[in-house]
Amino acid sequence: MQRIKALAQSFVREEDGATMIEYALLAVLIAMVVAIAAITLGQAISNQFNKVSNCVNTPSSANCSPA
Repeated sequence: MQRIKALAQSFVREEDGATMIEYALLAVLIAMVVAIAAITLGQAISNQFNKVSNCVNTPSSANCSPA
């Protein structure tokens, strides 16, 4: 009985599982931030390339003045 009690107490005191879960949650949070940034920047870069493409195709357009 003492052995079971000692095993249960060591299980309660063990923090490796909690630390692993914290690291996993942190990794998920970082991955979400990177994904959101990639989507946002990807759309902005795509819009800029479309503007450049339109200016190359029709250089006399009003949106193609040098900045």
